[in-house]
Amino acid sequence: MPNVGWSLEQRAAVKRWMLFATLFAVAGVILSVFLIVAGNSGGWIVLLMTLCIYGALYLFIGNSKNEQPR
Repeated sequence: MPNVGWSLEQRAAVKRWMLFATLFAVAGVILSVFLIVAGNSGGWIVLLMTLCIYGALYLFIGNSKNEQPR
């Protein structure tokens, strides 16, 4: 069976989940900046983890999207 690409519902779900992930990433960056300003060195770890997880998700979705036929 040929691969026909993502359906309209799948594309809408990906957009919803990416919006959800983006909101959590923004919240994580805000929290980490607050921790860094407060003098807690754990803020750098939170910032690094947030950016790495969001970056990996963004690259994974982008790679999956580019592999689909148009």
